[in-house]
Amino acid sequence: MCAIAGIIGIPCDQNAQEGMLATMTRRGPDEVGVYRDPEAVLLHARLAVIDLQGGKQPMELTWAGERYTIVYNGELYNTPEVRRELEQAGHCFTGHSDTEVVLHSYAQWGPDCLDRFNGIFAFGIWEEKARKLFLGRDRMGVKPLFFKRHQGGLLFASE
Repeated sequence: MCAIAGIIGIPCDQNAQEGMLATMTRRGPDEVGVYRDPEAVLLHARLAVIDLQGGKQPMELTWAGERYTIVYNGELYNTPEVRRELEQAGHCFTGHSDTEVVLHSYAQWGPDCLDRFNGIFAFGIWEEKARKLFLGRDRMGVKPLFFKRHQGGLLFASE
């Protein structure tokens, strides 16, 4: 199990960030990761199961002029099939994690990527150039994803 969180459009100092990470480490005791942007902070606490080196998060990808950053919790059951389809579309992978497949899928298909996924998951992807966030969750809500509009911005987390 992992934990994810994000703060979009709200100032977040180091103390707030560390406080949020502290609440997440019980779900992801192996390592934590942080992505900071002037408008976005993405947090991840990882329970390392697959691709110990290549699956580190937040994970970033530059594709077609956009820079995407993901925080992800879940398991994509059809990873090999989706990965093959992406490779045929010209995507190259550096690791073997389903996180990387989800990230490339969003870069390729945008929100329609959800139609291709079979699994349990919750994730947030920040588009740096477009300055927008996409949140996705499995259809049954097995992996939780909570969000709240707050002070003109958005907070999200897996708990």
